[in-house]
Amino acid sequence: MEIVNTHTELFADVAARTLGEMFGISQPTIRSVTETDSVNTDKTFIVSIYYTGSVYGEYLLAMDEQTAANVIGICEQISDDNRDAIREDLCDAMSETLNTIVGESIVTLQQTYTKLTITSPRIYFGAIRYPKFRTGRCVLETEHGPIECHFCLDLMRLDLAASYSQAMDSLIEVNAKLKEANEHLAEQQAQLVHSAKMASVGLLASGVAHEINSPLFFVDANLTTLNDYIEVIESTLQLYESLCATLIKQSNAGNDVIKGMQLEAQTQDMGFVIDDTKELVKETRDGVTRIKGIVQGLKDFSHVDRCGHVVTNVKDIVVNTLQLISSQLPDVCDVQCQLDDLPSTVCNAGEVGQAIAGVVLNASQAMPAGGTVRLSATADDTTISVIVEDEGVGIPPEDIEHIFEPFFTTKQVGEGTGLGLSIAYGIFEKHMGSISIESQVDLGTKVTMRLPVHQKTAACE
Repeated sequence: MEIVNTHTELFADVAARTLGEMFGISQPTIRSVTETDSVNTDKTFIVSIYYTGSVYGEYLLAMDEQTAANVIGICEQISDDNRDAIREDLCDAMSETLNTIVGESIVTLQQTYTKLTITSPRIYFGAIRYPKFRTGRCVLETEHGPIECHFCLDLMRLDLAASYSQAMDSLIEVNAKLKEANEHLAEQQAQLVHSAKMASVGLLASGVAHEINSPLFFVDANLTTLNDYIEVIESTLQLYESLCATLIKQSNAGNDVIKGMQLEAQTQDMGFVIDDTKELVKETRDGVTRIKGIVQGLKDFSHVDRCGHVVTNVKDIVVNTLQLISSQLPDVCDVQCQLDDLPSTVCNAGEVGQAIAGVVLNASQAMPAGGTVRLSATADDTTISVIVEDEGVGIPPEDIEHIFEPFFTTKQVGEGTGLGLSIAYGIFEKHMGSISIESQVDLGTKVTMRLPVHQKTAACE
């Protein structure tokens, strides 16, 4: 079918260019497209993205696992000792690569078939079997080995509206109006959480983690190689110095050339250069480690999962949240922390972190002329309390009773959404906790957030 061949060629062209731009591989030889009735491959590493809407299909890259490792810059042979670590790197790098390729390739497909939605990348190791599915196959012959580009397209049009209507009718019949009302409330809550998160974080969480992780991977790998090179240079210099000393001793008075070389080495202070280079590499690696922590924290912070309740230490949530929002705090705002050792509890770390971030940012914005935000955390046998105090303008008594209402704000028009505290209230209520406010005009505000101690986790500590 012509349309399958056309989009397979486009997919292969974009893949070849993107692999060159992201990993520096030479321009591969692009073989002719062949059409098959399914995805037929013997490759051991597969990354794919599905799309659905008015049509259904898949973009898929298939290659040997060692080829994939070589493409992203890992030259060592895969063995049982390093397989897990290499696979983790492959998943991160190749998922981001296919995201980029499909993001460009599907634009042309959407000109013919509208309302297409793509899924997150999926990774497979080993042989897999595919059902009968019209597929285009194009091979990229690269310096590291062949990479197969498969494009699948099912022209069966999906009547989404009819399917949705039938599903809803059945749902209403079985669950009645109470079920429908509960679902509607859940949707509203999710929308409010999403709106508040976007308002507080802005563009910070929009693809930053993926954008940083790809170059960070290469920096980290290059630092390891650089450290190995330094050891080689240091070992070679030691042999050189030993050889010079031996030659001078054997020739009694010594060779003027050798003495000159020794004098030059002393003048350049090669020992200091080597030691300082090691320290620079160590400091750089520490910086990379810190960036990794920030990226992971950003992923955790921006991921609000209503089912994501796990055993968590609230102190870690507070520290991580402050690290993430530090760039958003005004320069004139000083944050002081006093965090006791806290027991663990069961909560959604992303949601609790989001609530704390909103409260701290509100406190900093209440002090346009500058001041101190004091953040403390304490616990007793039953309750963990996180307290945020500011020296800001305060809240009038008549506004306190409305402060947790959605869209209520004491800020000027355009300066706030009025969602932050209402969402924080909902989050702590959902966690069987509470949030309260004490405030005096021109003196400041104190916000106390409380979470219950999970008795089973407390008993284990």
